[in-house]
Amino acid sequence: MITSLLLHQVLAKGERLLHLNQYTLVKGPIVIEGIKANASGLAYHAERDSLFVVLDQPQRVVEINFDGSLKRKIDLNKFQDTEGIAWVTGDIFAIAEEGKCNIVLVELEPNDGGVSWKKAKKLKLEIKVNSLNGIEGLAYDPIKKLFFVAREKGSAALFKILQPPNGSKENPTSILMTVAGRGLKDISGLHYNAQDERLLILSHESACVVETNKYGIEKSRLSLKGGQSGLKQTVLKAEGVALDKRGTLYIVGEPNQLFIFDKKK
Repeated sequence: MITSLLLHQVLAKGERLLHLNQYTLVKGPIVIEGIKANASGLAYHAERDSLFVVLDQPQRVVEINFDGSLKRKIDLNKFQDTEGIAWVTGDIFAIAEEGKCNIVLVELEPNDGGVSWKKAKKLKLEIKVNSLNGIEGLAYDPIKKLFFVAREKGSAALFKILQPPNGSKENPTSILMTVAGRGLKDISGLHYNAQDERLLILSHESACVVETNKYGIEKSRLSLKGGQSGLKQTVLKAEGVALDKRGTLYIVGEPNQLFIFDKKK
């Protein structure tokens, strides 16, 4: 029993936790330039050191600076229910279509323009969803080359998505993460830090961001309620979460707001 306890303590000390409970608001809410409504997901591009926001109605991606100013707009032609975005590599991004239960892989070249749904590669997920309760959050592990997706509410759940081999016509394999997101009223956004094997789970109905390990076990939590974490008011309709290479945390909320959190000095 003592040996087991000591081993647990050693393993806990070896973990590189974010300690989200130590984060506080440093800027925000910032109105995002170029967005009037429906900010639905957020991704951080480490090579470009900028943020990408996906919108639903109109279906569009905007690249922004950390002060919310607009860099460019990319129209998503013929896409539907675009509710999540994740950076994959280079100019390749993944976009989640909620009701269709698709992960769509697109190339967002460094200029304005648009991308075609018909020409894009799609990963059709075998997850039980409907048009009002589909896949909402999306994250990517570049080391293991797998995705994480969230079913939003009702029976909110997280899944690991294993891609089929190149050239295969098989659908991806969806593996339920049974403990991830447990106790949350909904899941509205995801981010994965592959280096530290940390998954961030955003819930707008529970008004929090949860840090878990790679198995989905909670390690820390940031409250998004007014009066906590430096917030004067509760973050309403929090839809996307991302962490940059400096450890700064970003959250987007509808209709068009950006919140920036950092560790207390």
